[in-house]
This record gives sequence, structure tokens and C-alpha cells, in this order.
Amino acid sequence: MEDFNRIGIDSEHQLYWDGHRIEIRRLLVLTRFQKWFAAVATIVGLLAGLATIATGFNNASIFLCARHVTYLTCPVP
Repeated sequence: MEDFNRIGIDSEHQLYWDGHRIEIRRLLVLTRFQKWFAAVATIVGLLAGLATIATGFNNASIFLCARHVTYLTCPVP
């Protein structure tokens, strides 16, 4: 707690410690497996979003058909 007065931020939102700018030079490097996993997770997330939209559209169709609103197609009884 006593070293909090050594940290600072300038008008350009740069972080300083004891008057010296803090630089982080480490790049994010992913392995082949991590890239593959990220791609699979992205595709699964996209498919889950599309499935959610389809489910919502189906639920809206059922809701409107029950109230005799025919904006969407209703099943034949």
C-alpha cells in the first residue's frame, strides 16, 4: 500500500512507475492446438447463435398462430 504513490497515468493513458513508462513487449503466440480450439469454439458459438434465432422464430410462429395472427405460416390443423 505504501508504494501506490509511485504509480501514475499521464494524459494519454500511459502507465508509469517511478516516472518511467511501463512497456509490455510480450506478444500473444498461440500454439496450433490453441488456434484449432479457438476456431472450433467460434464455429460452435456461431451455430448456437443461429439455433437460438431459429428457436425464437419458431416460438414466435407458434405464439402468433395460437392468436390467429397469420404473419408467419401456421401448420395445417
